[in-house]
Amino acid sequence: MKNILPLPNLPKFSDRSPKIVQVLDKIRFHLHKSDEYAEFCWFAREYPRCYRYHIDCAEFRLKGIYQKYQTAHIYFSRGLQKTDKDSFEMAYSNQQAYEIYWDFEAFLCAINAALDLLARIVGTAYLEQVPLSFNKLCNKKNLNGPLVILKKAQKMWVSQMKDYRDCFVHYTPVDTLLSISANRYSNGWEVRGRLPINPNVRQILDFRFSRRVELLKYAISVFKHMSALDSAVSKEINKLYRAKQFPKRISNLFFLGKRDK
Repeated sequence: MKNILPLPNLPKFSDRSPKIVQVLDKIRFHLHKSDEYAEFCWFAREYPRCYRYHIDCAEFRLKGIYQKYQTAHIYFSRGLQKTDKDSFEMAYSNQQAYEIYWDFEAFLCAINAALDLLARIVGTAYLEQVPLSFNKLCNKKNLNGPLVILKKAQKMWVSQMKDYRDCFVHYTPVDTLLSISANRYSNGWEVRGRLPINPNVRQILDFRFSRRVELLKYAISVFKHMSALDSAVSKEINKLYRAKQFPKRISNLFFLGKRDK
């Protein structure tokens, strides 16, 4: 069997800003004439745009990964037509294979930064000062509203994403010789970038792999989850604003978390 399976489809990327930018813009336009909300309106302009910067970076990295997969797909498709060997795997390790993993690590970092900025934006829904990072905010108890949505995302996909990010950025790459392969399965050949199913071991020799986990498919899944989270949080904030329950914290929004030497 020499047929090569098509690559998974990329998400539908929007030409518009993320939903959280759109809803915060709408709110600040309504409030901008009030001196009471002056600091919040400035915050509502700046931080969602920082968030958008990282979302745009993640989109750029995902597109770059996909383009390199397309090149690999063509390479393996041509290779399969030229060989008579009854093999079960073809692979190559070159600059482009490494670039896929470099782009993937940058993609994870961009999503991670976007999550922390989203947490900072969500913090204005609460009167009390809340933690600035996603994980620390999710550890807060007895808070309703958009935090409930963040906690669901943390359980569903964010924790695993952060495990991959921490492993690859702080500890070790997937392997010392990175490669992209085409693996033969009963339904055809599939282009694959390996990802361990146990990144928390943080040791190359202890990594385990499964067909269920593949780099491009995983990156697409993370981006879709991030887009869904953006939409859900935006809807909740808009609902709270219409009920006159947002924003609750409107001052002391800048210079928080500043590191002094």
